[in-house]
Amino acid sequence: MTAEQKMSFYRLQAWGFRLLFVRNMPRGPLAVIAQDQELAALTADGELDTNPQIVLRGQ
Repeated sequence: MTAEQKMSFYRLQAWGFRLLFVRNMPRGPLAVIAQDQELAALTADGELDTNPQIVLRGQ
């Protein structure tokens, strides 16, 4: 995770988000997080994407 992602994630943990995994992408690491059953992602610059276009294995 980038420093920006870590700072954003630490703030989001207070709202119940948990880190699922970090995927290395061409534009930098993508941190996939979840709150209850809702997925979200943190871009390499720490921006929250509440509607990420990611494909998970097994779905």
